Amino acid sequence: MSVNTSLDENLTPEMRKNLFGNAYLNMLWHCPSDPRFPYWAHLPDAYYDEEDPKYDLLVIIHGTGCAVESYLKEAKEIADANHLALLAPLFPGGLLNHDDFNSYKLLSCGGVRYDLILLSMIEDMCSRYPGVNGRTFFLFGHSGGGQFVNRFLLAHPERLKGVSIGAPGRPTFLNPEEDYFWGTRDFKTYFDKDIDLEAVRRVPVQITVGELDTKYIGDSPYGTNRLERMHSLKKNLESNGLQVTLEVLPGLEHADGEKERVQTAETFFLSLNKAME
Repeated sequence: MSVNTSLDENLTPEMRKNLFGNAYLNMLWHCPSDPRFPYWAHLPDAYYDEEDPKYDLLVIIHGTGCAVESYLKEAKEIADANHLALLAPLFPGGLLNHDDFNSYKLLSCGGVRYDLILLSMIEDMCSRYPGVNGRTFFLFGHSGGGQFVNRFLLAHPERLKGVSIGAPGRPTFLNPEEDYFWGTRDFKTYFDKDIDLEAVRRVPVQITVGELDTKYIGDSPYGTNRLERMHSLKKNLESNGLQVTLEVLPGLEHADGEKERVQTAETFFLSLNKAME
């Protein structure tokens, strides 16, 4: 008796659908260019049924604890209703040293280019799902994810349709008088190019922070808590010619409110799409 060693062998489309449901549209894929880092993908079930699917892409960046699934869960309903595909990279801790969980927030750290890894993930996703437009995309992240979004805006503005920067405790300011990460004086050392400020100015920016996100996180010229620092970031970006909206979310501290945060970002992104129509 022969043994079938492939679970995919001889499956018809109907059999695959009945066996696996919509797993292909809700999957954790590895990144081919660097298999140390996987990414979550979500597409609405309707993707299967459309002859010529066309989906914008929303990328969601996790915070320090890598807990991105709650944001994906909250984002799916609005995404499904508005032809948005979702991608969420996973950058687990312990790569550069045993206790490291911050390096991804810098995008370029210890020889690892997390920004380029994300772009590779997007390329792979678009090859899997040809109906997804990954040439330009929306980018959202809260806390540590907000740090990533803040810096990605400066490094790759030409790839972005809009960003939502969620309460990063240690943001990067457009300040040529201070070194990276607080400033941008030596930005080229990390990214092999200077900041294209004209391109950055073309990206609409939303900043979000909880009304109660006021715990002390250290002395700095930009404030001693995240609420103060988000006001400083808005002021800094606007002084450099960016269009910035600051949303102070009522009743929220720092670690709660996934639904409110991601829906605030999605509403902002959908308003940009409508303005482009």
